[in-house]
Formats: sequence, C-alpha cells, structure tokens
Amino acid sequence: IEVAHRLMQVCGQVFRFAVATGRAERNPTPDLRGALIPVRHSHYAALDGKELPEFIRNLDGDKAQLAPSTRNALRLLMLTFVRTSELIGARWSEIDFETKQWIIPAERMKMRKPHIVPLSRQAITLLQEQKEIAHTSALVFPNRIHPRKSMSNNTILKALDLMGYKGRMTGHGFRALAMSTIKERLDYRHEVIDRQLAHAPKSKVDKAYDRAQFLDERKRMMQDWANYLDAAASEGKVLVGKFGKK
Repeated sequence: IEVAHRLMQVCGQVFRFAVATGRAERNPTPDLRGALIPVRHSHYAALDGKELPEFIRNLDGDKAQLAPSTRNALRLLMLTFVRTSELIGARWSEIDFETKQWIIPAERMKMRKPHIVPLSRQAITLLQEQKEIAHTSALVFPNRIHPRKSMSNNTILKALDLMGYKGRMTGHGFRALAMSTIKERLDYRHEVIDRQLAHAPKSKVDKAYDRAQFLDERKRMMQDWANYLDAAASEGKVLVGKFGKK
C-alpha cells in the first residue's frame, strides 16, 4: 500500500512535467487518491523495560540455539541501539578500538550525516570476539551463506521469533527500549539520548542541540547503559530507582 502511494507521487511528477512541456493535457493521478487504501503507520514492536532481564537471560541461555554471530548482533544492537540497517552493514574500518568509537559514515545513515557511537567496555569485548568469527571479512557481520554480503535484516527478526518474541520485539525496538529505560533509570537528558539515536531535529531548538555532540556525556551514558544491562542480567530483575549516573 505504501509503495502504491509512492508510485502515485512519482507518476504525478512525471505527468506534471509532461503537461508543462506539452506532452500531456492533464495529470490524472489526483483521480486515484480516493481509490487507494490509506497508509496506516504503526510503531515498531518493543519490549517494556520490565521484560529486559528476562530477555537477556533468554539470549545468554541460548535456548533458541542461535549462531554465535547472530547472538553477538543482538547483543551489540542492545548495547548501541543503532538502527538495524546500520548494524548489519557495519565494517571493521568503521570501528576504532583505540578511541573506543564506531563512526558510521554519512552514506549509511538515515540523515546522511556521519554518526559517532561511543563503545562501552562490553561492546569492545564483544567486537573482539566477533572479529574472531568474521575472520578476514571486511564486514563485522558477514552473511553465513554469502560472506561478501552482510547479514540480513531477516536474520535479526528470525532470531527474535525463535526466542519467542514474535510480534513483541523487533530490531528497531531496541531503540525505543533504550530511550525509555535510560531516561527512567539512568536519568540522562532527552537531548543527549536523542543525539545518540541520531534522530532528525524537529525544531530550531532541536537543531541547536543537534549541533552539539554531547560526546563526553554520551560516552558516560553508553558505559552506564552497558553496566545497567549487566546488573539487570545478574540480578535477574528490574533495578529499582536511579542507577549508574552520580
């Protein structure tokens, strides 16, 4: 349905150009507007913060018997809450182990701006383990069947389905989960979390914040978030009260 609406817009552009250049008498696409079913946008499925300890236990327990690379992809998605496309397309050339940063180039970002992802100690350890699995591949998460291609987005969704979270969690859902939990439990400002999520600025105030990198604060936040996940996993419950940030 969404594709049909996009195609109608493209056809409208073609016909408007045709009318302007004498190639057509009218643009017929407005006649179809009432004929197309409206696009209904819905939020990506995401777990509630209360379900986080159980999810981590299920992932670490590996009852679904996931491939090690797939488990690492889910863990890194949880630690960094990048978009799924940004994760599966990651290349080793983007990872700086010395500065503990993952710099995603502009061409791979939704907003077409380079994005810095500070890497926690846990993320660095995970990436070092993944490097052993990826061997000589330039990709962090190569496709198991076609190693020159990256892991498929369906691999992430299938893994979540096998874990019993079909319809309840998606790769994109880690972003919503991280934002709500970090605000509620770690007490970081909205604009700092929003900058880490690489959201598009919605107002002049947001654009002013967007120019500020908040990099030092984001580094602390990402380490606090990784520590929170470890603590939630070890205690097996949602941690009560504020956590991490002093």
